Amino acid sequence: MWSSHIGSFPLSYNIDNIKRVLFDMVDIGLDVPPYPQLRSFIDIYLKPLEMLGILSNRKGIYFSSKEKLSSLEIQAIDIPDARIAMDIIKENNFRFKGFRAPITGVFTLASRVYLLDDISRGLQSTAVASIDVVDSFFKRYIYRAIDFVKDLGYNIVFFDEPSLILIVGRKMLFGWSEEKIIDILNSLARRAYSAKVGIHICGPLNRKLFEIIVQVDSIKYYSFEFYSNIKNIEAIDKALLEKYDKIISPGIVSASKPVIENIDDALNTLRKVYEATNGRIDLVSGDCGFGGLKGVLGNEEEEYKIALSKLKTVVEAVKKFR
Repeated sequence: MWSSHIGSFPLSYNIDNIKRVLFDMVDIGLDVPPYPQLRSFIDIYLKPLEMLGILSNRKGIYFSSKEKLSSLEIQAIDIPDARIAMDIIKENNFRFKGFRAPITGVFTLASRVYLLDDISRGLQSTAVASIDVVDSFFKRYIYRAIDFVKDLGYNIVFFDEPSLILIVGRKMLFGWSEEKIIDILNSLARRAYSAKVGIHICGPLNRKLFEIIVQVDSIKYYSFEFYSNIKNIEAIDKALLEKYDKIISPGIVSASKPVIENIDDALNTLRKVYEATNGRIDLVSGDCGFGGLKGVLGNEEEEYKIALSKLKTVVEAVKKFR
């Protein structure tokens, strides 16, 4: 059982801070660190498209058109956050159990790109309401992102897909089917064939969504939050975990509260998930990234100190459990 992290930290985006976070993750003994996400997980993956002129950015909101997205083929991209982090890793000869690349998923990226100027209609105005656009443009684009991080040397890939909770509820929105969601996720996961593959979904988990995504053959790890949403245990079916040979990657400290959890509380959450999954656990982390702590105290140094202490709690809880 290894400790890990979803990706984000409440520090300003610059090379010095990327380096600082990597050194700090070494110091606390994190087993499987990610490249540090010090920018929005949306901006990291949509800014390259804006720079290519595929998207326009109006006060932080991204716009495009179905025609433009349907006619373009992306040959290669650069994710500087991932590239800079790997350069630092190699320069300092860091050795981890694995190195994790958090990639914002196709459904979540599509849900942040408006195809209509009328944003008052919410998700209905975004690309996620167009199955063809997601299955063509966004899938191909994330193929390039997967290729990029794999070529850099990342051996664990996690798709961050919080928007799936919005698409899959009591009913499926925008004509999406279980089969189509599974097909797209399988296609992406297979692209990362030489890496271990996981998916992270934060927030309250519904049983239907769990039953759909657990069927994705090429995804091994399923990251959900349990410290702030302990009822997520009720959505987990250990019989399905065993049937499809899946592993739960539980969040055991809060990602949003600016307090440092007691190790025993984190350990108690870990025990509950361990029992509910029949021991099918690995890559233990916080509920989500810690970027949400940015600005809550009005002091970046204090916010980062809390985030790092939370991560240390995860590390110590995993050690104690082992």
